[in-house]
Amino acid sequence: MPCVHDKIDSALDRWQESHWHLHQVEKNYHDADAFRYSMNSFIRSLREVPDLISIALQNTSGFTKWHRPIKETLEKEDPLFRIIIKHRDFIVHRAALVPGSHAHIATIRGWLVKMALPFDIDPFEDSDSAVERFLERARRVPELIQLLAPDEIQLLSVIREWKITGIDDEVITAFRNAWIRVGEYLSDVVVFLGGQALAYQGLECFKDPRTFYYKKYPKLTETILQSPNKTLQPTVGRSDV
Repeated sequence: MPCVHDKIDSALDRWQESHWHLHQVEKNYHDADAFRYSMNSFIRSLREVPDLISIALQNTSGFTKWHRPIKETLEKEDPLFRIIIKHRDFIVHRAALVPGSHAHIATIRGWLVKMALPFDIDPFEDSDSAVERFLERARRVPELIQLLAPDEIQLLSVIREWKITGIDDEVITAFRNAWIRVGEYLSDVVVFLGGQALAYQGLECFKDPRTFYYKKYPKLTETILQSPNKTLQPTVGRSDV
């Protein structure tokens, strides 16, 4: 007997594609352009899943009648996926989607934030560039570094958060929930076709979001400690989360 997954292989593949784009969102969290491109790709690919299901199973007996209310619940009543559709239409038909960017320059010990200062970072600016701007300011106002007090354990860091209009959660959390919601929908389809429910929750690849929100600069911390009274040279260090 053929696997029921074969009947909806395009939709399942697109769902997995969106999963890959989600990890690109995480990977590029502090690289503004790559982050936006990955975010847009995630939204487009995830939104296409229900339509691919409709096309693949339109001739399956009893499916359309069963599927119509399920699909409408996802697309019109689920608050998160409804916003995903809205942003997908904006991306395709109007312009680039620009998320909101909120950030702090901080000193962090492990996951514990010891001190944080709000710092404006444009949605089109990388975090590394923002740190360089902060150090330029710190040359004129040395008290900024003194207030943060980086040391061998408390590392100079950027804490960044991205959000898109209409969704309260930060982007990674929101996208994970949307991906899981579509997984629930796909699982219902597979069960309708006579297969086993999909595994779509509790994935080990979903790491603590702070892994991506925080970008630490151990080399900059070392430079500041070595030359506390000298002009800082902003050589951006690697991320070491």
